[in-house]
Amino acid sequence: MSARGVAIACAAIEAMLSEGEPLRPADGAWVKRVARDYDRSIGASSIQVRLGVRALVALLEWLPLFVVGVPSRMSRLPLEHRVRYLEALESHGFAPFVMLLVATKVPMLMSAFESGSALELTGYDRPTTYARRRLPVAPEELPR
Repeated sequence: MSARGVAIACAAIEAMLSEGEPLRPADGAWVKRVARDYDRSIGASSIQVRLGVRALVALLEWLPLFVVGVPSRMSRLPLEHRVRYLEALESHGFAPFVMLLVATKVPMLMSAFESGSALELTGYDRPTTYARRRLPVAPEELPR
């Protein structure tokens, strides 16, 4: 992806991973890692996929005017407005807008919860998603 595409992805990922009341942005290092993984996965795909993703990311960037009536790019919106925009896109009555969000959100966040403390939040009991599971070992019986 281009540097602009990565910046748009970072803005979207930050909004998707933010939490709390009042709203707190996601950790910057986490956002950058997820955006880097997304960029690498897109870069390893076919030219058709790369062109399609470029179009989807551009649409995600320019639709706030039509979805929430804000004449601004998504990446320039404050965090609260980005979250509101993505939520409005997700619950929009026009199905192609909903599919746009799904088609960008799922691949963007694929690696978000694959390691570290984020993986622990999911309840997964391994250090990474590809690590072998360590089964508990029964204690040996004591001699009588």
